[in-house]
Amino acid sequence: MISTFDFNGHNSKEFNMYINAEINISSSQPDYSTIEVPGRDGDLILPNNRYKSFSQTVPVIFLGGYKDTMSKIEQVRRWLLSDTEFHDFKLSSDSGYTYRAAYLGNFEVKKATDELSADLSFEMMPYKYLNGGLNSQTISSGTTLTNSGSIPALPLFKITGSGDITVTLGSQMVSLKGVDTGIILDCDSQLCTSLDGTRTQFDKLYSNFPNLPVGNTKISWSGTVSDFEITPRWKVRT
Repeated sequence: MISTFDFNGHNSKEFNMYINAEINISSSQPDYSTIEVPGRDGDLILPNNRYKSFSQTVPVIFLGGYKDTMSKIEQVRRWLLSDTEFHDFKLSSDSGYTYRAAYLGNFEVKKATDELSADLSFEMMPYKYLNGGLNSQTISSGTTLTNSGSIPALPLFKITGSGDITVTLGSQMVSLKGVDTGIILDCDSQLCTSLDGTRTQFDKLYSNFPNLPVGNTKISWSGTVSDFEITPRWKVRT
């Protein structure tokens, strides 16, 4: 089955490039170490409380006129090799989710008599986002959100308000002091900035970054808040 993918601002179809086989995304693995204990059967497993990223091969084929395709292959090279950062990665065959991937391999096109093809190697984060959880929503104090993913979510908060603000998320609490016009808390990247994103605001944060556990979480707050936006980022382990 021929399908396409989105990565770093482009869709593979723009370059006459298509996934030419049904691919299965590999599963992530826990990060752990083992210790051999004399006199004890088996190894002692020491979990590192994290999952490792993994490599994923995506086989592609180029379809279209030869001259046009050859010019686009050079565009693909520049696109994929432009950086080694993680970007959103979407498969048309798995349209309900957004992965995070980085292109760390080389780029080599195989030329056969009747086709041009390549095997693309991506480094994948050990989870994928539910697309519905990537939309920002405005909530009121006392709203209950349901994490429909399989692991705790690390949301993005955009809070418009001033003064001292306390946000309660289930059993967790976020304490903000001396807020001027508002604040953005990115629990994934651990960043705390002004609403326009130009100034750090860590001097306003007097607690840890929270998460949203699987299931229901009631969110409420006290203080002067005129608008409270959240992008929950529900995700599942791959």
